[in-house]
Amino acid sequence: MKINSKYIAAVDVCLEHNIPFTLFALPGEERFSFFASLPDSNGESHAFDDKGKDTFFINFFDNDEPYIAGVVNRFDADSILEYITSHPNTVFPQPLIQPATYSTHRVSYDNAFASVIPRLKHSGGKVVLSQHQALISVRPLIQVAIDYFKQTNSTFRYLCFTPETGIWVGSTPELLMQSTEAGDGIVTMSLAGTKAVDDDTPWDEKNLEEHHLVTLFIEKSLKDMSLEVEVDPLSELTFCNIKHLCNVITATGQVDAQQVLSELSPTPAVAGFPREVALTEIDTFETHCRRCYAGYVGVRIGGEYHAFVNLRCAFVAPINYGEGLESLPAYLYNLYSGGGIVASSNCDDEWNEAISKIARLKAAISAEGYDELSNINPKLVKFTNRCPKIDLPF
Repeated sequence: MKINSKYIAAVDVCLEHNIPFTLFALPGEERFSFFASLPDSNGESHAFDDKGKDTFFINFFDNDEPYIAGVVNRFDADSILEYITSHPNTVFPQPLIQPATYSTHRVSYDNAFASVIPRLKHSGGKVVLSQHQALISVRPLIQVAIDYFKQTNSTFRYLCFTPETGIWVGSTPELLMQSTEAGDGIVTMSLAGTKAVDDDTPWDEKNLEEHHLVTLFIEKSLKDMSLEVEVDPLSELTFCNIKHLCNVITATGQVDAQQVLSELSPTPAVAGFPREVALTEIDTFETHCRRCYAGYVGVRIGGEYHAFVNLRCAFVAPINYGEGLESLPAYLYNLYSGGGIVASSNCDDEWNEAISKIARLKAAISAEGYDELSNINPKLVKFTNRCPKIDLPF
């Protein structure tokens, strides 16, 4: 894995001055890319304002924003460092999005699980329930990201900031859509079902059913756009300590890449099926806001879209940790994960599966020690001027 030292300096500068940026690598690539752009006159950072430029994009789970946030490739690392040297006092407005100051309580998850099971037993289908953990670490954010990215090169790895979304870091294995520059076809995948990477037992009916629902939804959605669809044989996709069921799906015909993204997201792999019913249950029973978790994230490079479901990720906010002269710069992380619930699901299994999915990210955050927010003395936690001021629930 190769991250240029100037990229690291540029990331630090962008974080300090609230400049939209992205550091990313596509699956299979060892070398990372960096670019940045300035917010517009409204303090916004639109992904697709300039059709002629490469761009990074990141979307919210509910997929109902008036535009897609992102970072257009207007500055490389050298030029953004030169810009700040010439404008040292420039600090753009802080993001409005606020971090959560609590982790999902197990009892809340259990209640959500119990609330959706009757519908699933009566009508069938699936709903994806998620949880999140709030953690604090004094490790430099860029070092957390580098340690996390080192664990695999089979995923889309990124660190980004936009005014609309705040800071996000992730390493996602799930392709949502890859398009061609000519716009004559796309590749996607259905990805669902989870078990330990060293589990060689046959996949059970619960996981097979959950995965099948995702495949059917994607296949139908693409056919409804008048595309010819081909579904490859069932396979497995590994991500560090876990593996999933996977079908690669190819669709040919004239496509509007942004329309496909809008139609497919969120897929049943992260929402459920029927999708509208599952979305209502998520909104009703989950006790946290997903923000960009399970939305989509990716890049358009040379006219080709590489979009991924935003999994194995965290929303990050800068804080100061400690008292007086002993205060240290630190970061508050909201780590998100979830799993598909069907009528035959077991609550303990689903909770443990969700926790296992963020184990590697949590390890990177905690390499030099972390604390769960509920265990921290509130007098030691102060949000910086780069993070919205919120009241801690202590």
